[in-house]
This record gives sequence, structure tokens and C-alpha cells, in this order.
Amino acid sequence: MENQVTDSSEERTFQYQSSLPSLPVPALDESLRKYLDSVRPFLNQEEYQRTSDIVKRFGNGIGKELHQKLVERAKVKRNWRKVACT
Repeated sequence: MENQVTDSSEERTFQYQSSLPSLPVPALDESLRKYLDSVRPFLNQEEYQRTSDIVKRFGNGIGKELHQKLVERAKVKRNWRKVACT
């Protein structure tokens, strides 16, 4: 097969990125539930219970504050998921 240079009129991967709506920030309880569902197969009952307790404390504590910061960020940033670590 002959190597061909792609035609510039072809669609590119991120060609329509700017016209797509931003993704919503998922609800905190939904994210925590999905996390617990994803780790469940890997933990015994005791480990799962400890993890569930930790997740509940997170959701009732600093998780609320962090989630609110994501919601606020989403109001002013197109990509709220891209957070620089410092």
C-alpha cells in the first residue's frame, strides 16, 4: 500500500472540540458510589467496610469543599478536569 499524506479537508481528531458543550461536574455522591462499586471486587468484607467508612467521611467532610471548588471552576474554565498540581 502506498503511503499517502492526509488531505487537509479530512476531519481531524479535535476539529469540533470548541463547538462541543463542556462536560458537567458529576454529583459528589455519584462519584463516590462509582468509586465504591469499582473497588468492591478487589476487597474482602472488612476492607470494603473500612473503605466505605473512609469514603463517607470524605463525602461529608473535605469532599464537599473540593467538589464545590470544581463546580466553581467549571463556571469559568472550559476544561474543569484539567487541574495543575503544584
